[in-house]
Amino acid sequence: MKKNSKKSLIFSIAALALGTSLQATTYYLSPNGSDNSNGTSATTAWKSLSKLNNMVLPPGTNVLFEGGGIFTGGITIDQSDANDELNVVTFSTYGSGKAIISSGTSAGFSALNTKGFKIANLSFEGAGMTGNSTNGIFISTTLSGNVKLGKIDIIDTDVHNYGKDGIAILSSSGNTGFKNVLIQGVHVYQVKQNGITTRGFTMQSHTGYAHQNITIRNTEVDHVPGYADASMHRGSGIILAQASNSLIEKSVAHHNGTANTHCGGPGGIWAWDCDNLTIQYCESYKNSGGSGCDGLGFDFDGGVTNSLMQYNYSHDNDGAGYLLGQYSDARPWSNNVVRYNISENDGRTNSGGITLFKGSNAVMNGAKIYNNTVYVSPSSTNTGVSAFTLTEWNTGINGVEVYNNIFQSSGGTQLILVPNGYDAAFAGNLYWSSGSNLKLAYHGTYYNSLSAFRSATGKEMVNGIATGINADPMLLNAATGAIIYPGLTTQLNAYKVAAGSPAINGGVNLMNTFGINAGPHDYFNNPINAMASSIGIHQSGLGLTTGISDVAKSETEKISFYPNPLRSGDLLHVKGAEYPYSLEVVSITGASVIKDKEVSTDEYLIADKGLSAGVYIVAIKDNSGKKTVSKLVIE
Repeated sequence: MKKNSKKSLIFSIAALALGTSLQATTYYLSPNGSDNSNGTSATTAWKSLSKLNNMVLPPGTNVLFEGGGIFTGGITIDQSDANDELNVVTFSTYGSGKAIISSGTSAGFSALNTKGFKIANLSFEGAGMTGNSTNGIFISTTLSGNVKLGKIDIIDTDVHNYGKDGIAILSSSGNTGFKNVLIQGVHVYQVKQNGITTRGFTMQSHTGYAHQNITIRNTEVDHVPGYADASMHRGSGIILAQASNSLIEKSVAHHNGTANTHCGGPGGIWAWDCDNLTIQYCESYKNSGGSGCDGLGFDFDGGVTNSLMQYNYSHDNDGAGYLLGQYSDARPWSNNVVRYNISENDGRTNSGGITLFKGSNAVMNGAKIYNNTVYVSPSSTNTGVSAFTLTEWNTGINGVEVYNNIFQSSGGTQLILVPNGYDAAFAGNLYWSSGSNLKLAYHGTYYNSLSAFRSATGKEMVNGIATGINADPMLLNAATGAIIYPGLTTQLNAYKVAAGSPAINGGVNLMNTFGINAGPHDYFNNPINAMASSIGIHQSGLGLTTGISDVAKSETEKISFYPNPLRSGDLLHVKGAEYPYSLEVVSITGASVIKDKEVSTDEYLIADKGLSAGVYIVAIKDNSGKKTVSKLVIE
């Protein structure tokens, strides 16, 4: 039973005395109503929230506020209200416009230990970030027994001017929490602490999750400044924690974290202690750390497992565009994928486009990072900015795989930073420093050419075959700083590759080479060609090659060629062919540039054919029918 609900109790006893049962009812509230009315029609509407809060709201009840009206105070429900996920209680409007719940110094909406309710088309307004010290919408449970309270929707609703979180979903005991929560079409802004957050019980040895099936969609969180707190970061946009099987999509976080002083956090859209989370089609920009630390675009942080970031657009953030981090003493972090994302000019004060870090006493293993496009330019407040960075803190970041990404910089900015004691697998990436030599920092040495990097580190080599490209990817409309939301990230008119780009068909075939399913489509919804592997977010492949030749691992194909890449004056050595064999070289635009049907030597002079640097497809077939089709890079 609700606190201070004497009127509700009397009403319930009277109904039972008359032999009747409480039926689902629609109640109306209007600024011009009267609490002495029955509230069951627009013409007999109640006036105050106190009247509403003293009523029990059975499953199926509708509570409608007059659109455009202002209602003073907050809405409060508990376990005596709703509590049936199959027959929800709805709080919404009638008439035109959003009703305003002007809660002053209190929370706009509070729900304790209940489920089965919907908030739609309302505006919750507090007394301001300094005048209010609580949350806009506060949903919590103190129940024990690993209970999941289900079916909660927050739709087309505004939340602003609160001193804590805009929307907070919290639990405190074991794996008790909430499930099947939908936050859609919501705008949270000018709240002080965090925009949208879930939290629950956690510790390093904990198993299971408090919340499950949390969906955040078409939602904007902005101008959440945070505040000075020596113990904790403040000022994040969207944070999911202690949640499994969840989704954040088609949402945006921007201009957050400016007043934070804690070094470590905040960020735009991120998660910790989550399993099987997907973040996709989101934009995150102009997020700050306040202190010069973090201010990231997106982040899979401590304890995240089996999760996916894809089709996101990060730009102009203080910190990393995409941070993969494991804080000290966290639950294990493993098996996460970052693919088909854009980072543009992130890392303005710290980190870089894609950055990994690890704290002490924690496990971090398994990060697949492929087909992303990262553009980075110099920053006067972060001289160490890099397109890809492993942060020198604690070693033990294992299983990092970096494939088929475009890393482009301007102004001499470094592309790769991997300190001593750290390692990652690199294959099929395209590196380009506009107007300067490459700057690849690996184990304390700077390499200004891909060949030197390859020779010294063994990176960009697969089965003895050289991979990777140092060439202009010919990106269209790069570094424009465009803002897309509320449009889809796929509508961004930038970072496609022009016809003739060496990125086209220039990558490693992920399935054939590493057993990685590259996904159904690229950033722009182009289908992935199983027989072609382009580099970066734009899969514009022609389907002519399998990427890395299968020769090195196949028992049926006996023809191979080397060296690869080829340099000026090199002979192409062909191995395993029965003479005479035919040799055809095709440009990445599909044009046949060399066609020789009668080759009777194992050394073929290709350097005098007038081919420019780039990626080509070579097809060799001998008179016994053996053949190979593979990529050739000319440097």
